[in-house]
Amino acid sequence: MAGMLRISLLTLGICFFLFGFTAHAQGLRAAPRPPAQAAAGVPAGESAAPDGYAPIPAWLGQTRAPRPVKTAEYSVETVAEGLAGGFSFNFLPDGRMLVAERAGRLKLVGKDGKITQLEGLPSNLWTRGQGLYEARPDRSFNTNRTLYLTYTVLPDGMDQAALPRTPGVLVVSRAKLSADEKRIEDVKILLNAEGTLGRVIQAPDGTLLVTSTIPAGYGINSADWPQPQALDSNMGKVLRVNPDGTIPRDNPFVGRAGAHPEIYALGFRDMQGVAIHPRTGKLWMTEHGVRGGDELNVVEKGKNYGFPVIGYGREYTGKPINNDKTSQEGMEQPVYFWTPDIAPAGIAFYTGKLFPAWQGDLFVAEMVGRSLVRLVLNGERVIGEERLLTDLNTRIRGVNEGPDGALYVMTDGNGGKILRLSPKK
Repeated sequence: MAGMLRISLLTLGICFFLFGFTAHAQGLRAAPRPPAQAAAGVPAGESAAPDGYAPIPAWLGQTRAPRPVKTAEYSVETVAEGLAGGFSFNFLPDGRMLVAERAGRLKLVGKDGKITQLEGLPSNLWTRGQGLYEARPDRSFNTNRTLYLTYTVLPDGMDQAALPRTPGVLVVSRAKLSADEKRIEDVKILLNAEGTLGRVIQAPDGTLLVTSTIPAGYGINSADWPQPQALDSNMGKVLRVNPDGTIPRDNPFVGRAGAHPEIYALGFRDMQGVAIHPRTGKLWMTEHGVRGGDELNVVEKGKNYGFPVIGYGREYTGKPINNDKTSQEGMEQPVYFWTPDIAPAGIAFYTGKLFPAWQGDLFVAEMVGRSLVRLVLNGERVIGEERLLTDLNTRIRGVNEGPDGALYVMTDGNGGKILRLSPKK
């Protein structure tokens, strides 16, 4: 099927090859991209599900969980402001924050709210519609000052005047924060992840879990992008590498002919938020669906999460995907899904002591619904959903628990802020 796709794209005259770096010797890797989308015909509301679309959940509570009985009152204060297009933020051990802005800026936010822009990002970082996504400190940052970055690069020799949409290639790098904390240095690419967007997080065993999306949006038909189901492509996958870029020997597809050994799990579309469960150590992840099918998944080694064979949601045109098929043997169900979609972004588990009523809950930054979603869990099932910060009427891009036990959120777009939620006195 992947071969048929390449032939089709060549026939249309829009296929080209992208050169990237790999964590192991693979040579040239083809990564086609679709043509630029037409300006007309885009759906009026990005949160709207097609008329009459109401998929049947696999179990009661897989969507539209009731409002929880227990809640908490909180106060909101602004910690920092003046961010522009922040995609993610992560805490350093001392309470300062690293903010990755998609336009290719990495910023250090002090505990006093002062913002400093760090130098040293790669000169070939591609920011036209893509950019910088993540800057996450290593678990031993205090001693090694190591950061892990995800961003897109534009391969050398490409004719920019003839570029289709999202030509950049997602890469994962490691770097160090300089001693004077003014720049990053010793940047080394660990992995060509092939996709258009991605996050990185460190698992309890020290390995790196990387998300790699396929091109997504209006004008792209899911059936034309079979890469999430193809083991010879990193797109639409969760990938796993060691901190030095080598491949862990216990990855599920190591040694399988034709399979990329860095693949950890498959069958995804557009992953935006990642978090490690504080008790189980499993990766939890939010995924943008198409229209009416945003998902929350618990990711496990070697498993297939279905896209585009199964899923909740329809194309942006309203057309069913694979006849609205939502289940198939051998493919995993999402823990939770939203219809209409909410455009879920960053996620974080709360383990602090400031909010006893929130202990063990998962918080989801919501862009379309302009709120912070609190999900109450019972194991790997959602039993309650509450919307916070609705009075701000702003898109929420990220959320994290701070070292002080407070909950921090980052608003989206220009004029972005970092806000701190603490118990109301």
